[in-house]
Amino acid sequence: MTPQNGIEFGRCDHREKINKLMILGMLVFGITGVTTINPAMTTTADASTNITIDGKMNDWKDATLTEGYNGYTALASAGQYVNVYVKMKNGAVPGYGDYNFTIDGKTYYIWSKNISGSVSSGTVKSFTLTGGKWNEGTQYGAVGTGYVTNDGSHNYAEFQIDLTKLGLSDSASGKQISMVNLNIGNAPTTSTVGTIPASSTSSSSSTSSSTNANSATSSSAGVITDKDTSASKASSTTDNNAANDNDNLNIKIDGNFNDWKNVTLTEGYNGYMAMVSDGKYVYVYVKMKYGQVPGYGDYNFDISGQKYYVWSNEMPSSQSDGAVKAVSFTGGSNNEGHQYGTVGNGYVSQSGSHSIAEFRVNLSKFDISTMTGQTITMTNPNIGNQKMTVAGGSTGPYVISGVGVVIVAWGYFKFRKRRRLTATDSSTTKN
Repeated sequence: MTPQNGIEFGRCDHREKINKLMILGMLVFGITGVTTINPAMTTTADASTNITIDGKMNDWKDATLTEGYNGYTALASAGQYVNVYVKMKNGAVPGYGDYNFTIDGKTYYIWSKNISGSVSSGTVKSFTLTGGKWNEGTQYGAVGTGYVTNDGSHNYAEFQIDLTKLGLSDSASGKQISMVNLNIGNAPTTSTVGTIPASSTSSSSSTSSSTNANSATSSSAGVITDKDTSASKASSTTDNNAANDNDNLNIKIDGNFNDWKNVTLTEGYNGYMAMVSDGKYVYVYVKMKYGQVPGYGDYNFDISGQKYYVWSNEMPSSQSDGAVKAVSFTGGSNNEGHQYGTVGNGYVSQSGSHSIAEFRVNLSKFDISTMTGQTITMTNPNIGNQKMTVAGGSTGPYVISGVGVVIVAWGYFKFRKRRRLTATDSSTTKN
């Protein structure tokens, strides 16, 4: 009897284990089933006619947002119109970038030159949008209107584009529409074009497009083609074989940029930057591929692990060719912070199709006892994700290293006087 009871007990114990495994399996299957039934969030916003472009953002509360590195976007189609929502993580809502719409395989570039870069909490400001066949193009003329506002923590915008102003007709109805602005993120947000009535195609847009196309230049904006080093405001550092020998740094912040001609540029998706330091100041150069030099972003400095945020609310939204404007910079311990007051000054100018700037930051404003042996990195997400690194010190000028860290010691600096070295940092792109 005892063995039989033992066998029976063993069988019960075995069945209990099997039951537990079955229950565990069902739980795993149930979790998997839930995951399958509720897929990951898509980037498609449902078409809606309930969006009103009035500067009040609460009617977007149910829209699916697409997240970028610096903000969120959403689209909502309504007949011949498409509505756009923007919420920034940091800085102002960009007018440039542009807002690049792709419909049925064709790209349309939408931008604004009068969107406010500074909106106080609770304020609503209107702006208009222009459409083109390339970045900052004007072939389609005025294509939409919108509003920008601030809730005390973030900047928001909503605007509406009339698709017929882009020459689209009822044949575009039901086609996918996607939009991305590289100043906000790389991920496009998508929707479906609403029903465009056959009679609604704007004849005025065709006329405007034809007129502007005739006056447009043949070169596409956004392509870096200028290689002129003799311009009074040299906006290019063109020597691809420059050894970056800054034994005589002589960078002067005066609105003339030719003293940067031998300093290596670091390329971002929306522009180029360079940085050098003499121990007391950090000098920064910016050249944009598209749009205006940003005042916000901010210019994020990391000095031996300590974060400092430098920004300017004086950057112009547009400039005529050759115009130069003086601007000041504020420093903080967080984005758009004021803790350090005015920490620098510079100039922003327009050179052909590119906005360029140079400025310097007084490191002593950050209450740093000494820069000797310290490492400085800087990036601005509105220009690119690449970080520039330079060594700080009080013994002489230092050289930009691009992406990565190159500390130029004084002995090495003296060695370069005797033997000119060629830059070997393959991570850095030169213009």
